Amino acid sequence: RRRCPISCRLSPSPRSKGRDTTASALPADGAFVGGVAAVALACAGGFQWELRNCEPAEKGSYVTGKTGSPLSRLYCLGVPPIFLAVPFFARATFRAEVVKGKVWVFEQRQGIGLGLNTSVNVRMTLLKVEGGGLFVYNPIAPTRECLELVREVEDELGERVECILLPTTTFEHKQFFRPFCKTFPRARVLVSPGQYSWPFNGPNAWKAGCARAKVLLDGDDEGIGGLPPGLEVRILDLPPVGLSATVRFSEVALYHESSRTLLVCDAVIRLGRPPPSISRRDLEEWADDRNTAITGLRLLGLFGVREKWKERKEREGAEGATLGWQRMAMTSLYFGMRDILDPSASFQELVGRKLVVPPVLGTLVYGPGGRDEDEVAAAVANWSESVAAWDFRTVIPAHFDIAEAGSADWRAAFEVWRGKGSQAYPEEDVKCLADVREFLVRRKIIFKPANRPKRS
Repeated sequence: RRRCPISCRLSPSPRSKGRDTTASALPADGAFVGGVAAVALACAGGFQWELRNCEPAEKGSYVTGKTGSPLSRLYCLGVPPIFLAVPFFARATFRAEVVKGKVWVFEQRQGIGLGLNTSVNVRMTLLKVEGGGLFVYNPIAPTRECLELVREVEDELGERVECILLPTTTFEHKQFFRPFCKTFPRARVLVSPGQYSWPFNGPNAWKAGCARAKVLLDGDDEGIGGLPPGLEVRILDLPPVGLSATVRFSEVALYHESSRTLLVCDAVIRLGRPPPSISRRDLEEWADDRNTAITGLRLLGLFGVREKWKERKEREGAEGATLGWQRMAMTSLYFGMRDILDPSASFQELVGRKLVVPPVLGTLVYGPGGRDEDEVAAAVANWSESVAAWDFRTVIPAHFDIAEAGSADWRAAFEVWRGKGSQAYPEEDVKCLADVREFLVRRKIIFKPANRPKRS
């Protein structure tokens, strides 16, 4: 037979080529679909877990939303789930009336996850102001439940939210600012000075991301600068404390004259009973000596936990809840106190004060120096004295308890920075924070007077 002179090579048709490509891509597509399904299941499980963790240990006189729908508590932080901030999926809102017809507070849970499960409450305050309207101080996550509780007050009074104030530059307070403002498009919006984003400033960073916001300045009282009448402010605007010249710390103290109430964000706290946003599960976990945080400290041999852990005893019920709250509160304030397993002495020392500057703030931001030694301490002292001039009877901070306190109690909290005292906190309790500050100063992350840059 003769061989054909034309050599032919068969190639797969376009249709068969497509089938081959699809077949080879199936494993990758299957992995992608499986990954999405795993993430979806993890999110659903996380949402259900956090919903169950919304039940308060002590509800007291606080009220929650009437709908009772789990979806009314849904609010995703919008950051990767490995981020430290919790809760990530769901948070309950608790409302209480502090001064009848004039002052209401709204509280949610806020804390650190990744097994540490250290949470406190974060508080928004709603004021009825002269001339009509409602004023929001320190907005929180605008869940459906939160907005429902605000609308109930609006409907009861026949007033609407007219002004919203972000009183600080710290991230944990401004993360919900812009979305909250979007739900009240007609309200005036004010922010404390020195707003920034880090590591670089984005659009409207100086307005905390809200284009319609105005920067509130010290002395913007009695209707000046968009502030409603009957309100006065004193602003702490510190020189650069650390990281860079653009990273600023400011706080607005606000006085509501008709109720004789002082509102502050982080400047002081009143340590007392567990807030309603802390669940019984949170407290029971911290009372358990086998929890993640204590186990990690025991394995690392830190804070003497390994030795003291051998002498532990199980505590349940009310006793366990009390221990859990003491451990959680002291860890959030000191990071590491003199006795991690039994912090009752540290706890009682702070409970004995009507007002106290939180140790983390007092050590890492305000610093240990007196007013004659450092311009930061001098700014804190001058601001605290200007706030003490108001005739307030109630202090509402953004965290922990509400305090029945006046100017004398306020001055006592700032004695060290006013040059009237030598030690703000027990030395054994604050040692961990002092060591952290010393390390950050050596690394020039926290500035000393000699290397502090000018405001940018």
